[in-house]
Amino acid sequence: MLWFRNLQSYRLAADHNLTTENIASALASKPFLPCSSHDIFSQGWIPPAAHMPDLYAPCYQNVVLVCLKTEEKLLPAAVVRQQAEERIQKIEADEGRRVGKREVREIRERIAEELIPRAFSKSRTQRALIDLSNRWVWVEGGSASKTENLLSVLREAVGSLPTHLIDTQTSPQTAMTVWLQEGAAEPFSLDADCELRFPGDDGAIARFTRQQLESDEVRQNLATGKLVSRLGLVWEDRLGFMLTDKMEIKRLAMLDVVQEELENADATDQAALFDSSFALLVGELRRFFPELLAALGGETSRET
Repeated sequence: MLWFRNLQSYRLAADHNLTTENIASALASKPFLPCSSHDIFSQGWIPPAAHMPDLYAPCYQNVVLVCLKTEEKLLPAAVVRQQAEERIQKIEADEGRRVGKREVREIRERIAEELIPRAFSKSRTQRALIDLSNRWVWVEGGSASKTENLLSVLREAVGSLPTHLIDTQTSPQTAMTVWLQEGAAEPFSLDADCELRFPGDDGAIARFTRQQLESDEVRQNLATGKLVSRLGLVWEDRLGFMLTDKMEIKRLAMLDVVQEELENADATDQAALFDSSFALLVGELRRFFPELLAALGGETSRET
């Protein structure tokens, strides 16, 4: 089933010239290729749906789905160091001399090259939705580095991808702190998880999991000057999620109402399930994000 658990949202410039067709063509020209015996890293685009192996950019209501695949060889530094040390000891014993720093570095590099063909590989995929009509880009990922990497690779493929992170009139941290004190803005409600931090890099942190957020303990932490850095919220009894002070969405989950809608779609095979979940995800995000931005005071004006 198609769903994003963690995502970062971006705005696409109003003057973009992207279309479903040119995205699909660009990604097909930059396909994923597995690592060769001497490669340690490979990255490229794959069709997002297994039942459509030739379609790099499935589209629903002008929302394009793309999928980036990455393969990395696992070569632990400790293994390289151990084998290098054994080789250094043998050279010093056989030749009666001390191996210098430059030669040590060369030996380690040579051993790494020798081990790469035998190294295990790890693969991962990461997806993004590009809403060409409403100028949203939603990138799957639990960290800023991963989402920015996908955008960078996508930008290289399509030639231009003018995007920026979304800024709101009220910062997520300020809004979440107020919501925790006074109740969340409609149509949102508090869930049962939050994280509070005292300002500063070394500030104290308090985490609450599966607790009543209106409790005295939570209020006492707010009274000490801590601000909310993460807050569990529910939207219209349809989606549960964690909002962060960096405007990230974590642990996005369908609640019972949405799950029932997907089940009632009566998808009988893989293709039908993909289509149903694709339509559901697009529909939910297109309604959810504007309401989240409105609760944060709306977007700040910005030249795009």
